[in-house]
Amino acid sequence: MFEGVLLCALAFVLLAAASYKFRREAGISGERAVRALRSGAALLIALALVRVGTPMDGERWVRLLTCASIAAVAVVLALSIAPGAVFYPVRRVLRRS
Repeated sequence: MFEGVLLCALAFVLLAAASYKFRREAGISGERAVRALRSGAALLIALALVRVGTPMDGERWVRLLTCASIAAVAVVLALSIAPGAVFYPVRRVLRRS
């Protein structure tokens, strides 16, 4: 479950960085970077679905939704306290590429 929460939290940080409200704080300037962030977030959510560790049935979806809801609360709290610190790794990765 911890891995699922972590993957979902990373995906939500990428989605938040791609949103119009936080683009300036995340240091994103181009539409190509926004598409890359959204694609990366979709990939992380799909990876979280695959890695939750149960057969493909209802329990897997419940675990994914549980991980996603815990991660969403953590990301929203972190963004309300210090969005610059949350987006620092995203800025570093985008500047290197």
